[in-house]
Amino acid sequence: MNNLFSEFDKLDIGKYVIRKIHLDDCEDIFSIYGDKEVMKYDIENIVKSIDEAKENIKMIHKGIENKWFVRWAVVEKNSNKLIGTIALHHFEFGNNRVQIGYNLKRNYWKKGIMNEVLKSTIDYLSYNRSLKEIEASINTKNIDSMKLAEKVGFKLYKKIDADTVIFKKLLK
Repeated sequence: MNNLFSEFDKLDIGKYVIRKIHLDDCEDIFSIYGDKEVMKYDIENIVKSIDEAKENIKMIHKGIENKWFVRWAVVEKNSNKLIGTIALHHFEFGNNRVQIGYNLKRNYWKKGIMNEVLKSTIDYLSYNRSLKEIEASINTKNIDSMKLAEKVGFKLYKKIDADTVIFKKLLK
């Protein structure tokens, strides 16, 4: 699992590429994490300026360096535009478990993109890593995200509180 922090360069998944986030991605990061509708269920992590987006990217690099979390860019291959992110966080190294999170620019919603990205990421994690389980912590009002998790094979695992449920997927 430690190699997720050091070996990953990019993953080509057809129309999209999953790659490391670079400092020059700050405008795209701001357009995602500064969008109140995209961040509706994660409002405490909203980014308020390009400068905050740059700091966010520096934090991402520090998170990878310190093995706290990983966040990758989802890039549309045709345009080379960063359209979303996918994150691995809350690593439980002893249990070979991690949580996954995802965000997509609003104008790319409901096009099947994150479905494809999540399936490819799960395949990558399943076949190339020592992970046994992936969890997704989802706000109970985020129906689309819960449907997406189920669509890619996650099962409802437990309710944390009135606002949060955990979905789990066992890996091969």
